[in-house]
Formats: sequence, structure tokens, C-alpha cells
Amino acid sequence: MIAEEFLHFVWQLRLFNQLNLFSQAGEVIRIVHPGRHNKDAGPDFLHAVVSINDWEWHGHVEMHVDGADWNRHQHQNDTAYNNVVLHVVMHNPVPVCRADGTFIPTLVLADYLDPNLIYRYADMMKSLSWIPCAAQLPTVEAIHKFQTLDRALLGRLEQKALFVEGLWKETLGDWERTLFMMLCRAFGMKVNADVFLDFAKDLNFDLLRKYHHHQFKLEALCYGQAGLLTGKLKDPYILSLREEYRYLQQLHGLKTQVELNWRSMRMRPFNFPAFRMAQLLALYARYPYFFQRVMDATALSQLTVPMLAIQASAYWEDHFSFGRKAPHHATKLTKSFVEHLTINVFVPLVYTYGKIVGEVDMQQRALDWLMEMPAEDNKITRKFVAIGMPIEKAADSQAVLHLHAQYCLAKRCLHCVVGNALLKP
Repeated sequence: MIAEEFLHFVWQLRLFNQLNLFSQAGEVIRIVHPGRHNKDAGPDFLHAVVSINDWEWHGHVEMHVDGADWNRHQHQNDTAYNNVVLHVVMHNPVPVCRADGTFIPTLVLADYLDPNLIYRYADMMKSLSWIPCAAQLPTVEAIHKFQTLDRALLGRLEQKALFVEGLWKETLGDWERTLFMMLCRAFGMKVNADVFLDFAKDLNFDLLRKYHHHQFKLEALCYGQAGLLTGKLKDPYILSLREEYRYLQQLHGLKTQVELNWRSMRMRPFNFPAFRMAQLLALYARYPYFFQRVMDATALSQLTVPMLAIQASAYWEDHFSFGRKAPHHATKLTKSFVEHLTINVFVPLVYTYGKIVGEVDMQQRALDWLMEMPAEDNKITRKFVAIGMPIEKAADSQAVLHLHAQYCLAKRCLHCVVGNALLKP
């Protein structure tokens, strides 16, 4: 169950008995400085300082669980390893040499490790719980939990920023179109997110701007381009949309889009793609230059409160999809849905914009918005709350979602503050 990253963890934090260290050849070893952890190609720790028989060596340290991996990996033929001054292994020490033929002292780290540390690590790696530390997390001090949440939140925002920046580059620096793509993806929820995004990328955004003052034309354009007006339905509203779309097609030379794989099975009617698109287009009919509104919102309420008044056109008051009547219902954006948009669109957009233009205040504004909002309630956050993770705000729920996906599922406990706290003596 021992992985090489465990050796890196132990070496970097010096979690071993550093007194009376001896190489396999009996040389007296003293670690003056463990070196800098190298996550790229080459030796594992760079620029270490190691005393061997009272001679001080400046160079690199290479680590393996099995000492024979030095030769298996062909390090003996690689000049990049000529500056290695110490080979650290967990077991099976074998004589190793550099490309120039000189031998390298070998230290067997297992001889100087607390067995309990190995057992704790092995227990985590073998755990069959939904997260490796599920049984131990309630015993972890609060400060370690808060530090874990802080780091995970920044990781979440940085991950989202990479995605937003990718869209921004794809639009050649058009922030308004970038926001539209992000909104489409968020309106698609989990099931139709990718389909909605594909639709947004293919749509002629200049036409969306051109017809922002005419909601019916917007609907004809977007429903037509999304492939939602096909079929044999004879609903008068659909017929009028089709007629308008044919006119727009001819006027602007629009190509018929490849059929998108919209899904509506086993989901709440309020998340049906045609209904969500109606709400999105109502938003753009009201606020065509929405990016500037987001940027100008110093307080979150300035952005979200007006959105609660947005409602889809009258047809959708008794429909969730084309041609199928439904009981009368509200078509306004709900508070929970606006919160969903804030977390998944406005916060990442503001954070990424601030990062790209060098406005730290904008990045802080995004963090402040997450701290204003209540935590998300889903099966992951509920599980974390049940074992003592303090989740009160959206910042906390976003953090644990990142923690679960990027650390817990991959059992990257050695890179987690909580994991470190549980492993250290």
C-alpha cells in the first residue's frame, strides 16, 4: 500500500528519526536540508544538502519504494541524475551508480520510520468509506478543517477560472459572449449543460445582440438554431416561431444546425430545455448587455434582486415543452436558481476577470459573494456536515465539492491539510 508520494511526504516534513542515520554501506548520514520537492521530470528533491561521513554534499535526492527501480527506470544511464547525492528507498536497497559509474549512498527509510505512521497511511489507502478519513474527521481540530476549506475553495475558483479563461480566448476576448456561454451552460443544469454550451458556441451572437429588443424574434432565432422547432407539432405558437425562423434563416443565411441531443427524461419539468431557454431569452431581452451589469454590481443584491423579476413569455405559463399543456405555473427565475447562477456563473466570471486584468479587488468581490450566500444542499455537503465539517456558506460548500472530487476520491490525503493532521504524530 506504500506509494512513492508517501516517501516524498515523509522526507519533506522529516517525519522520521533523523538521529543516527546510516547508509547501507555504514556511512554516517545527516540531513542538513531535504531539498526542494520537484514535481517535474528529474530527481525527486533538488538542491538538498546532505552530510556523509562529515563531508557535506550539495545535490539531489532520488526516492523509490523499491530500490531496484533505479535501474528499472534507467537512471544509471541518464545524466540528469549525475548530481544525485543520496538514494532513499523503502525496501530492497541495491547498489546504484550514476551515468559516470560512481556509486551513490543508499538510505533505507523504513528503518527510521514510526510503524504507526505507516499503519495510519495504509489504513487510509485501504479505506472503503466514501472518503478515506470518514471515521477520523470528527476528531480533527477545527483549525485544520478551516485551513482545508480555505485551500479547497481557492482550488475550486482556480479550476473554474481555467475554464472561463478558455471560453474567453475562444471568443477572442469577447466578455459579453463569454458570459452568454457560461449562462447557457448553467441554465442547462447538469443534464443539458454541455448541449446548451454547444448551442451557445454555434449561435451567431451578433444576431442575439441585434434582436435583443424583440423577444419573439429572439425565441425564433434561438429555438430554431437549437433544433427545438422540428417535428410535426401544430401548436399555433410553434407554427409562428417556425415561420419567423425561416424568415431569419433566409435573411441572414443561417445554416440548419446539427441536431443537438437535448434531454428531458427523469428531470423536473422546470429544468426542461425549452423552458429554461425561454427564461434565458427573457433575461437577455431585458438586459442585453448583461456583462456590464455584472461588473457594476458592487453588492450582490444589485445583480440578483432584479433577476427575480425576470419571467418567460406567456406561452410558458402553461407549458414546459412545446405542444404539451401543463398546469399553470410561475415562469420567474427562483431565488434558488439565481443562487445557482451566482455560484456557477457570476462568481467565476468576476474572479477570472479580476485575475486576467490584475484587479485583486474583483477577485475578493467574488469571494465575498460566496461568503454572503447560504451553503448548497446536496448529498455530498450533507455527508460532510454529518461527520463534522463546518459548512455554513456557499464558500464552504464549493470547497467541499472540490475537496471531494479532487482529493478524497483520488485518495490524495498526503496533499490535504486534514490528511496531514491525521498522519502526523
